[in-house]
This record gives sequence, structure tokens and C-alpha cells, in this order.
Amino acid sequence: MFALLEILFLIIGSFGLFAAISPKLRTEAWWLRIWTYARLQFCILLAVSALLYIAFFPVGSLLSIIILSLHGIAFIMYAADIWPYLPGRPKEVPRAPRDATGAKLSILLINVLQENQDHAAVLDRIDEAGADIVFLSETSEAWREALSHIEADYPYTYLLPLEEHNGLLFYSRLPIQNVQERYLCQDHIPSLTIDVELQGEEIRLYCIHPRPPRPRDKPEHLDDELMIVADELREQDRPAMVIGDFNEVGWSWMLREFKRHAQLCDPKRGRGLYNSYSAQNPLLAWPLDHAFVTNDFYLTGMRRLPACGSDHYPILYGFQRRKA
Repeated sequence: MFALLEILFLIIGSFGLFAAISPKLRTEAWWLRIWTYARLQFCILLAVSALLYIAFFPVGSLLSIIILSLHGIAFIMYAADIWPYLPGRPKEVPRAPRDATGAKLSILLINVLQENQDHAAVLDRIDEAGADIVFLSETSEAWREALSHIEADYPYTYLLPLEEHNGLLFYSRLPIQNVQERYLCQDHIPSLTIDVELQGEEIRLYCIHPRPPRPRDKPEHLDDELMIVADELREQDRPAMVIGDFNEVGWSWMLREFKRHAQLCDPKRGRGLYNSYSAQNPLLAWPLDHAFVTNDFYLTGMRRLPACGSDHYPILYGFQRRKA
């Protein structure tokens, strides 16, 4: 019985190390990349497993050293990924000082979940947030109709209701121009590029919702959209943001490479994970909804709003323009 139990601990440690390493291989294979999400959950699992092993078995044999080494190495790899996001770590986007005078901009992100019929809850979150910009994804024609009356408060819009979880609705209280509806890597995955006027200055917004790594989507195009946006950001010098449901966590190798290449900052770093998915299962939760910004902004606030019937929590960001 104890021999079988020891084998179980060996399997847990071996699988833990596999799941720690596989997302770092820079592959497009979905079955290797999916293990990048649950870093916090794996940390907890491995810590509990190691403590149980120590409680049940004497430490000192070769097998015990192998089992605990597997647990320890994997735990360190998982912890290293989420460590920069924990409160108290260095921040990439500084908090706005009290004497800052730049223009402020607030953005509400919600993946509404196309099948979600709790339109009232989403409307409540929009009203509660009072954001300057509201960007919604997975929005069908039914969602566009349900939210139509907020257009009185948000006179500048670009509404792209689509089926198959591809719809995008953009509402703004600030003037917008140069709106581009784009299909950067696949002809059924849209994104929006919009210039927002903020006190006479143009702020470029890339509003995206790329596909997650999964077998029914073409994996060879999984990262193209982000790298096209990154290339564009390197070639322009205006303040910019990339917002939306990325279907990636900030510590994934893809988002790290995207941020580095695009020279963007993540306001979550040093402030917390701000898990936005899944609102329906808090035990399996990780941050998929992001707002990455150029080094032209302070952060005035960031919070996760209550659930609204979707599998994503709404995320509200507040920024302030930094003076040159």
C-alpha cells in the first residue's frame, strides 16, 4: 500500500515538472502551452504533496530525494513565474502622484460570454464603473441590442456584433477617429485599432481577443496577431495601449516576448494577479484580461468588479497621462 502511495508521489512530482517546463518550450502545440495558466494552483498542489510525503515517508533514501527534488524544482519554476506579480514586488506602471496633472482615462474590460443572458448584470457593472471607455468581447447581435441604451452615455462607438464568440463592442465618452476593423492573422478573428482623443492628444488603442490554445483552432496562427501589433507599436511614438481578453496569462513566454518587443508595461506587476477567469470556478482562476500600456501613463486604480453571469470578471483600469 505504502509502495503504491510512494509511486503516486513520484508521478505527481514528475508531472509537476513536465507541466512547469512544457509551456516554456516556445511551441505552438496547444497541449504543451495550456499548462502555463495554473501556476498558483500547481504551487499549492506541490507544496501540499511534498508535506504529505514528508509526513508519511522517511526522508533520506534515493527515491525520497528524487521525489522531493522533482517537487522542489517544479515549485520553484511555478513560483518564479507568479512572483513578479505579488504585492510588494517592483511595479512597471507607477502609481500617479498626488500632484499629477495629466489627463485621466478609465477603461472597463468585459468578456461577456456570448451565451450569457444576464444583460442586466453587465449593464450594472458598466454603470458602476462609469468608465470613459468600455470594451466588450464575445458580443453577438443580441448583446448589441441589449446594451443599445448606453449609447446615450457613450456617443462614440464602433460596434461589431458577431457570432461564434468573435463580436467586439467599443463604447467611448471620448472622441474616436481612424477606426480600423482588422483581421490580422485569421479571417474570422477581428481586432480594432482606434485613436482616442484625450485632451487634444491621440492615444492609440489596440482592442483584441485572440483565440486560446486549443485543438479546434489553427495553432500556427496563435501568436501572429500579438507580434503584428508589437511590430506596429515599435514603429510609432504616440502613447498606446493594448487591451482585451488575451487568453494568455502575463507570465506566459508569448506575452513576455510581446511586451518586450512592443516595449509595453503591465500594471499588474507588483500589485497582484487580478484573476479574471474563471468567475464560475474560483479554484481554477488566472488573469486573462489585460491592459498593457506604453511608458506614458501612471496608474490611478485597478480593480476586479463582481461577476456578471460571464465566465470572466470585469476588470476596471484607471490611467493618467504622464507629462513628458
